[in-house]
Amino acid sequence: MSNVFSRSWEITKISFRVMGKDKELLIYPFLAAIFSMIFSVAILVPSIFFSWFETGIPEDMSAAFGLIEYLIVFATYLGLALIATFFNVCVVYTIKTRFEGGNATLGSSFKFAFSKFHLIISWSLLSATVGLLLYILNVIAEKIGGIGEVIVKMIRGIIGMAWNIVTIFVIPGMVYYNLGPKAAIKKSVDTLGKTWGESLVRHFGMGLIQFLIGLVGIGIGALLLFLLYPILEFIAILIAVGVVVVYFIILSLVFNVANSVYNTSLFVYADTGKIPEGFNQELMSKAFKQKKVRTR
Repeated sequence: MSNVFSRSWEITKISFRVMGKDKELLIYPFLAAIFSMIFSVAILVPSIFFSWFETGIPEDMSAAFGLIEYLIVFATYLGLALIATFFNVCVVYTIKTRFEGGNATLGSSFKFAFSKFHLIISWSLLSATVGLLLYILNVIAEKIGGIGEVIVKMIRGIIGMAWNIVTIFVIPGMVYYNLGPKAAIKKSVDTLGKTWGESLVRHFGMGLIQFLIGLVGIGIGALLLFLLYPILEFIAILIAVGVVVVYFIILSLVFNVANSVYNTSLFVYADTGKIPEGFNQELMSKAFKQKKVRTR
């Protein structure tokens, strides 16, 4: 456990050093969050309008309203996937340029992402379709109820987790090789097959480090509440909660970029055998140690 934590800490430090050379990396997830919130509010209006008319509709019209509901869900998933993918492409392109010794600007990253917009749309359509299928499974589970609901939701969880795992290197494949959805998933699976051990170390190890740093934010909120409550009372609670929420949002954005940095480094090393700039031979080689075959 201590070895995993030390490796994860080393990975985190190196990823943060790479991020320090391209501080604009933090702008992309921030913009993605802003645009996602704007889009969510925009899609919320027709959803509320739809819900007002959904209750009490004639039975012969229920199928049509059900279809509209699924269309709204699909449009929501599509819009959010499009925003996330676009800015993730910007992030990976910036990392790629840094690994190759260059220095991408906001303008060049946006220009590159727009040049791949056909791939971004294709991937977003596939991602939204998968999201809709998972949503339908959830609806079916709630209609079944009882043990059937538990089983269907377990199946949904397994499918969702498997999808997230096999698509972890899709964006690097899109950025480096101009791959469409099918080819990008195949490339992601191939890369995952070479890096599955280190990918798990990164996932759980960096998650643990993020959790520990998150405890600091909770401590700051608790301290503010302790100091301000005797003076401001309810306002002190709002201030403490607000500080903690902002802290966790920033923490999440930073670690999402750190994950992208290391995932891209794994992709590059698995694909080319070259050490990305900022990383070292020892750290990368450990990611690809071959299992020893036991002999009888």
